[in-house]
Amino acid sequence: MARFLSRAGTNIDDLERQLARVGSNENENDTSADEANLHAAAGKVAGETTALLTGDHAQYTQIGMRGDAGGRKRRDEHRSGGVRKLGTWDGVFMPVMLSIWGILVYVRMGYFLSQVGVAGTVASFVCGYLTTTMTTLSISAISTNGTVKGGGPYYMLSRSLGPEFGGSIGLMFYAGTLLSAVLNTVAFVEPLLSNFGQAQGDVSHLFPEGTNWHILYSSILFTLCTVVCLTGAQVFARASTVLSTFIIASTGMILLSFAARQPFVDVEKSVYYTSWSMDTFRENLWPDLRPIAEGRPSETIGSVLGVLFPACIGIMAGASMSASLRKPSKSIPKGTLWAVLLTFVLYMAIVLCLGATTRRVTLRENFNVLQEINVLPIIVPVGAIITGVTSTLSGVLSSASVLQAIAKDDLFAFLRPLKQRAGSDSMTRAILTTYAFGQMAFFVGDTNAVAPFTTMFNLIMFAFVNLACLVLKLAASVNFRPTFHYFKAWTACLGALGCFTIMCVVDVVSALVSTGVVTVLFLYVHYTCPPKAWGDVTQSLIYHQCRKYMLRLDLRKDHVKFWRPQILLLVHNPRSSLQLIRFCNALKKGGLYVIGHVIKGDFHLMLPEFRLQEAAWLKLVDVLRVKAFVNLTVAPSDDQGARSIAFGAGLGGMRPNIVVLGFLNRGLEAQASGEALPTDEIRLNDPIDAMSYVRIIEDVMAMGKAVGVAYGFSKLELFPTGGASSDTVLPLAGAAAGNKQYIDLWPIQIGTATVRPAGGQHSAYLTNFDSYVMVLQLGTVLHLVPYWARRFTLRVMCFVEHQCDVAEEARRVAKLLRDLRVDAELHVHHLRDSGLATYDEARVA
Repeated sequence: MARFLSRAGTNIDDLERQLARVGSNENENDTSADEANLHAAAGKVAGETTALLTGDHAQYTQIGMRGDAGGRKRRDEHRSGGVRKLGTWDGVFMPVMLSIWGILVYVRMGYFLSQVGVAGTVASFVCGYLTTTMTTLSISAISTNGTVKGGGPYYMLSRSLGPEFGGSIGLMFYAGTLLSAVLNTVAFVEPLLSNFGQAQGDVSHLFPEGTNWHILYSSILFTLCTVVCLTGAQVFARASTVLSTFIIASTGMILLSFAARQPFVDVEKSVYYTSWSMDTFRENLWPDLRPIAEGRPSETIGSVLGVLFPACIGIMAGASMSASLRKPSKSIPKGTLWAVLLTFVLYMAIVLCLGATTRRVTLRENFNVLQEINVLPIIVPVGAIITGVTSTLSGVLSSASVLQAIAKDDLFAFLRPLKQRAGSDSMTRAILTTYAFGQMAFFVGDTNAVAPFTTMFNLIMFAFVNLACLVLKLAASVNFRPTFHYFKAWTACLGALGCFTIMCVVDVVSALVSTGVVTVLFLYVHYTCPPKAWGDVTQSLIYHQCRKYMLRLDLRKDHVKFWRPQILLLVHNPRSSLQLIRFCNALKKGGLYVIGHVIKGDFHLMLPEFRLQEAAWLKLVDVLRVKAFVNLTVAPSDDQGARSIAFGAGLGGMRPNIVVLGFLNRGLEAQASGEALPTDEIRLNDPIDAMSYVRIIEDVMAMGKAVGVAYGFSKLELFPTGGASSDTVLPLAGAAAGNKQYIDLWPIQIGTATVRPAGGQHSAYLTNFDSYVMVLQLGTVLHLVPYWARRFTLRVMCFVEHQCDVAEEARRVAKLLRDLRVDAELHVHHLRDSGLATYDEARVA
C-alpha cells in the first residue's frame, strides 16, 4: 500500500516526476536533442531519459528506455536495476482519480446543491463528465496510435497532431493547468480561515480575515510552493506517502459520516443535519438560484456550472505519466476511464447523501458543511489543505514543464527568452514566469471568480483535442489506426460540441474570446513557425478536401464567365527570369500557376540532378513568396521536355490555359543581383535553339492553349527594398517617384474581314475576338492586384489603317470596354500618322 501511494495522483505522483527533474543535481539529456536524433535515425527509436521516484528510499535514478526491446524483458531489466516502471493502477488510475478529486469537493459541494439542487447538480456532473469522457476517448485514440513517448500531454498532442494544434492546445493547456493551481491556492485559504481565522476560526483565532488578507495568504502559499519547486523539491517528495494517505482518509471519512452521524442542530453555525430524510431530499431536489451574498446578483446555471466544471477535469494526469509507464498505450485509456467512472460514482454518492441529510439553509449559508457534519471534523480541513498544497505544487511544475516544452520547440517567438541553453533541462525561467502569471491571477477574486476562467481554458483545450481527432478521423489518414476501438468520429464530434455548449452556457462572450485566441494562436504557428518534422494533421485534411473538390471540378462544365488565367511559365535560367516569375504570379490572380523547367540529358543519368534541382526550385518558390507549383522533367531536347510539361501540368480541371516563355535571345546574360538564390548552383542547359523554340510555340498552339512571349523583363530594375510594401509583386523603379505609370494593352484583331454595307456609312467587323478580349482580360486581372491598382493606370492602345476610321474604332472599343466592365483610358491611332514612328512615341502620345 505504501509503495503505490507514493505514486498516486497528479497531486502526488506527477508532482514527484516533475520534482525529480527540478531537484536532481544530475544533468539530463536535452529533449530537443533526443528529438533530433529520433528523426535522424530513419526508423530507429532513440533512447529517452526519464526520472523516477523509486521504492521506499525515494531515490531518483535515470534509466534509458529502448522502444525495440521486448516488454517482459524490459520490465525484468528495470526490476533488476532497482527501478520499477509503473502500471495502470499506480501510473494512471490513482493519478487521474486524485487529480479529479480536487479541493472543490471540500469547499463548494454545499454551494452546488443549494443553488441548483440535487437534480441540477447531478445534471451538471453528467454534462461535465460526458465531455471529459468523450475527450478521454480522443486522448485514448492518440495514445494507442503508435508509440507513446515521454513528454506529457503537450508532447503527445504536438507530435500526433502537428505544431499548429500542438502549439495552440499546448498554450491553453498551460493556462488551464496554471489556473487550476491558482484555484487550489485560492480555495486553500477558505478552510484555513474557517478553522484558524480570527473571526470564524473553529480551532484557533490566529489569522486576520478580509479580501486583502485572502490575497496575501494565497500569494504567500504560491510563493512558498514556487520556492519548493526551485530548491527543496525532494523533501516534499519524500512526504508524499503520508500526504496522499490523508487525502484518501478524508474522503473515506466524508462517506462514513453520512452513515454514522446522528441528527443534530447547531443554530450558531446554521447547521441542520436531519440524517436520512425524504423530506430533506425533496426540499433539496430542484434548483433555487439566489445571491450568495448581499449586494451580489443572483446566481445562474452558467455561473454554477463554471464553478463546478473544474471538479471534472484532471484526465490529462495519466498522459503526464507516459514516460513512467510500462505500456502507455494500454494503461492510459484503461486507467483514465476507470478513474473517471469511479470519481463520478463518488461524486454522485456525496451529492445524493448530502442532499438527503442536510437542509438547504445549511447548504446555502455554510460552505464548510462537510466538516461540520463529519464524525472527525479536523480531517476534512486537513485533507482540503493538503489537497490545495499538493495541487498547487503539481500545477506550478506541470504548467512550467509545458511552457518550457513549448519554448524549446520554438513555436512562438515571444517564448524564446524562456529557452534554456543547450544541454540544460532546468525549468527555472519557466517556473518564474509561471509564478509571475499566478500572482497576477490572485487579483481576480475568490474561488467563484477564478473557477470560471479555469473552466473556460480547460474546455477550450478539450474542445480542440476532440476537434483535432475528428479531423484525423474524417481525413481518413491511413496511419491513424488507434487500437482503442471505442473512439469514433461521433464521439469526438460530441465531445467538441459538448465543450463549446458548456462554454456558451457559462459565458458566451468568454467562449467567443477563447475560441478566437486559440484560432489566432493556430494561425500564428501556421504562418510563422519553422517547419517541424512531426507530421501535421492539417495536411491530411487539406489533401482529403483537395482530392474531393478536384474530382468535382469538371472540365465539361467550364464556362467563359468563370474563365481565369492559369499560367504555365517555362523558365530556362531562374536568375534572368526572376522578374518574369514575379510578374506571372501577379497575372494569375487566384488561378493555377506552374513553373516548368526542362533538364536536358539521359533520363537515368539526370535523375540525381533532377532531385537536387527539384529541392532548389521549391526553395526558390518559398524565397520569392510566389504561389506556384514546380514541374520539372528530363528530356533529350527542350521542345520534347516542354511538350511533356505542357501535357502533364495540372490535374483534372486545373490545367494551364496560357503558356508563357521568354523571348529567344541566345546572347542574353543573367541579370546581376545581390540576393543569393537557391537555384544559383543548379546545372543549366545550353541556350535553346531557334528551331526548338518555334516547335514549342507550334506544339502549344496545337494543344489549344494561348501563348505568351515575354520580352524585356530581365531589364526591369527592382525598387529598393525599404520602399516596397508587403504586397509588392513586381516593384518597378520609378513607381514611387511621382511619375504616372501605365499598364498598356495592345489588342490586335486576328483574321478580321471587313464588310461595307450599302451606303458605306458603317463598318461591320466579322472577327474572332478571342485574342482581342483575352488581352483586355489579362490587363484587367493584373490591375486587380492591389500593388498595380494603386500605382498604375490601365490604358488600351488601338490602331486602325485610315484616319477616318479612328472615331468609329474609338466608339466600338469604348462600348466593348463598357460591356466588359474594363476601366481604362482609350487611345486610338492610325497607321498613316507619320508622327508616330516608334512604339515609344505612340506610348507617350
